[in-house]
Amino acid sequence: MTRLYRSSLAAVAAALVLSLTAPVADAETTPAAPRAAVAGAEESLGYPIEGRVLSQEQSQGVDAQGRPQAYWVTAGNEETPGMFQVTDLRSGEVVFAERLPAGVNSWASTFSAADGTVYFGMTEGQLYSWTPGDDAVTELGVPFPGEGIWRLDAAPDGVVFGGTYPGGELFSFDPATGEFVNHGQAVPGETYARTLEADEHGVWVGTQPRARLTRFDRASGAFTQVALPPQYDTHEVVYDMTLAREYLLLRVQPSNDLLVYDTGSGEFVNIVPGISGRAISAPDPSGRYVYFRIAAQGIVAYDLDTHTYAPVGWGPNAFPGSWAWIDLADPDFPGLSLAMTYYYGRIYVWNPQTRKTKYLSEADLQGAPNTITTLGSGPDGGVYVGAFLSPPGMARFDPATGATTLLPGAGQIEGFGTYGDHLVFGRYPNAGLLDFDTSQPWSVGTNPGPPAAIADEQDRPQAFVQVGDVLAVGSVPKSGRLGGALSLWDPATGEVVTHRDVVPDQSVVSLAERDGLLYGGTSIYGGYGIDPVATEAELFVADPATGEVLSTIIPVPGGGAVSGLTFDDDGTLWGVSDGTLFTYDPGTRAVTRAELLFPRSTSRYGHDRQLYFRADGYLYATSSGSLWRVDPATWATTELASSGVSSLATDEAGNLYYARGAALYRWNFALRPQPACDVTVTGPHAGPVTVTAGTTCLSGADVSGPVQVSPGAVLVAEDSSVLGPVRAVGAGGVILDRVTVTGPVSVTGSVGAVWLVDTTVTGPVSCFGNDPAPVIQNLDVTGPVAGQCKED
Repeated sequence: MTRLYRSSLAAVAAALVLSLTAPVADAETTPAAPRAAVAGAEESLGYPIEGRVLSQEQSQGVDAQGRPQAYWVTAGNEETPGMFQVTDLRSGEVVFAERLPAGVNSWASTFSAADGTVYFGMTEGQLYSWTPGDDAVTELGVPFPGEGIWRLDAAPDGVVFGGTYPGGELFSFDPATGEFVNHGQAVPGETYARTLEADEHGVWVGTQPRARLTRFDRASGAFTQVALPPQYDTHEVVYDMTLAREYLLLRVQPSNDLLVYDTGSGEFVNIVPGISGRAISAPDPSGRYVYFRIAAQGIVAYDLDTHTYAPVGWGPNAFPGSWAWIDLADPDFPGLSLAMTYYYGRIYVWNPQTRKTKYLSEADLQGAPNTITTLGSGPDGGVYVGAFLSPPGMARFDPATGATTLLPGAGQIEGFGTYGDHLVFGRYPNAGLLDFDTSQPWSVGTNPGPPAAIADEQDRPQAFVQVGDVLAVGSVPKSGRLGGALSLWDPATGEVVTHRDVVPDQSVVSLAERDGLLYGGTSIYGGYGIDPVATEAELFVADPATGEVLSTIIPVPGGGAVSGLTFDDDGTLWGVSDGTLFTYDPGTRAVTRAELLFPRSTSRYGHDRQLYFRADGYLYATSSGSLWRVDPATWATTELASSGVSSLATDEAGNLYYARGAALYRWNFALRPQPACDVTVTGPHAGPVTVTAGTTCLSGADVSGPVQVSPGAVLVAEDSSVLGPVRAVGAGGVILDRVTVTGPVSVTGSVGAVWLVDTTVTGPVSCFGNDPAPVIQNLDVTGPVAGQCKED
C-alpha cells in the first residue's frame, strides 16, 4: 500500500511566497482567531483496498466482423471516474478502454443490434455510446439533470429507452435524430424505473421501491399497470426482465422468484421460486429454452412450451449479469454458445452441443480503489475499513507495522462495534450482523460465522454499542421504507430482538450507553427512494430490557441527523447535528449547550460524523467534510484537515484515522506539525523578522537579525539559518527543523506545538511553561540548556 507524507513547506498550497532582501515589517496577517500549531500532522496511508473490478451492469454485442464482445463500465470513486472497457470473447483480450470524463457508477448498459452500438448511462445522469471501431466514447450529455440513469434497453428499431431515479421516469433517445423524450413517471410514486424490456410496440417497466409492473404504449404514450400476483404486493423491486416469445419473465426481490407472464392472455402462468442472480437469457436458437441460475442447481434450462426446468450440468461460481448467444469460431464450441458475464469482470461460456466450457478472468480489466464507507477501531489494535460494494472484502490496517491485510468476503459494511476480543459489523443489504473473533484467524463462514439478520424490513446496520451481554444495533430500513429500528443482538445465540419505529418514521444512526440505558440519535431519512415525513432528528433514551423509549428531545432544531454520540468522563453526552455541536445532561434530560461550530451541512445517515475524546483532553470531530479539534472548556475549534474528510477511528496510541473517498489518512500526533503558511520568507533577509499574527514560515532563508514571535503567532523554520536570537513568548507554536541559530533561543509559555529538531544552536537554549511540552530531537547546543528543552 502506497504511503505518502506531507513534509515540504513548498507543498502547502496556501503559502504566500515572498523572496525578500530588505527588512520585513511585522506580518499584517490577522486570522479571525489565533491558530496554534496543533500537535501532529496528516499522513496519507494510501488506498486500503487498492483495486477492484466492479461493473454493476454489463451487456454483450458484436463488432462489424461479428466477433462477440462484452461491455463493462467499471466503477470509479470520488477521485476517479468510471471506465468503459471491452473484452473480445474469442481472444479474451481487452480491445478498448477509456476512462470516462464524468460519472462513477453505471447500472445501465445495452447493445443495439439496429446500429451496432453500445449505450450506457451513469447513476449521475450522463449518457454515453460507443460503436466498435471508434477511437473514443461519444458523450451524449446529461439528458435530464437531477435524474440518474438506472437502466437502458434498445428496441428493435434502434430507439433506446432509459429508466431514472429519483423521478422513476421513462425516457427515450432516438440515435437517428438525437432527440430525447421524457415520457413521465412510469408508476405514480415509484422513484426507480429499475428494469426495462422494449419491443416494437411498447416498453415493459419494473419499479422500485415497490415491485410494480407497467407497460408503456409507444403509439399512445400511455402507461398501463399490470398487477402482480397478490403475494408480491409488499415486494420491493422488479429487478430484471426478459421477453421470450410471448412470455415476459421477471425477477422480483426480496424473494428472487421468477414470474412468467403470458403477454397474450394477460395471465401469470408460472412461478419459479428463488432463482439466483440477475439476468434471464434470451431464447436459444430453437426458440424453446431460456436459461437462468438457481444456486443449488447451477444453470437451468427453462422450457417455454412446458414451463418446466432442469439443470444443464454447468455451475459457474457466479451469478449472471448478462447473457448472449455467441459464435466463438472454435471447433470445440460449434454453432452458438451461451456466454454469461459476472459483475466482477468475469466471463463464462458453455456450449450446449459439446458441453464444453470456457472461462475468461478479469485480470486485464482495470478497476479503481474502493470508496470507504466506514471505519472501526478493533479490539486487537487494528483499524478496520469497510468499502462500497466491496468485491475484495474489508481491510485491516496494523498501526504497529503499517501493513494492510485484506479480509475477503466481508461485503459492504455500514458500521462497526466491539465486545471483548470481538469485532462486530453490519452488512448491507438485508441488515446482516457478523461477529469476528479477532484473536482467531479470519475465515468467512466460520469466523465470522453465518450472519444474523435484523427483520422488519431493515437494510443498513449503522450503529453498535455494547449493553450488558448484548449489542444494541441502530439501523436504516430498506429502499422505499421509513422506520428504522433499535435491535438487541446476542452474538452468542444469534438472537435478535427488534424494536422498529422507536422514533416514528426515523432511522436509528448513532448509539451510546450509560448506566444501563441506551441513548440514540436518529435520521429523518429512511431507505433510498422515499422522501422523509419527519422534519427534525431526535435524541432518545431507551430501556434496553424492553425497548421502551423513556424520553425524546430535538437537540438541534431543523437538524436532519443526530450523530457521533459519546460520553465524556463527567457523564455528559455530546453529539453533533448538521454542524451543530451539543451537550446533553442525562440527569435532567435536557440539552445544556448547542452551538453551530462547523459549517452547516446535512448528512443522510450521519455515519461520516463522529466524536472522540482523546487523552490530551480535547474532543476530536469529523463533521462537514473536515477533521476538527474542539476545546471542551471553551468550545474553540481548530480545523486539522479538510476536503472531504469522513468517518473517524483511533488506534492505541491515540492517533486518528479518517477517509477521503477511497483513501485512508492518519492524523499522526508523533509527526511534526505542518501548519499552513500565511507568509513565507526565502533566501537572504537582512534585518529582523517579527511574527505578530498568523503563521510565518522560513523556508531556505538566511536571516541576519533577530526573530521575535508574539503571543498567538506561529513560526515554522525549515532548512534555514538565523544570525541573531530567536525569542517566543506565548506563541501559538515554534518549529525549528534543520535550522542553524547563532544566538540564544528562548521559548516560553507557548500554547501550541514546539519542535526543535535536527537544529544547531550556538548560544543558550531555554524552554519554560510550554503546553504541550516541546519535542526535542537531535538538538546540538553550544551553551547551557534549561527547562523543557533538555533532551531525555
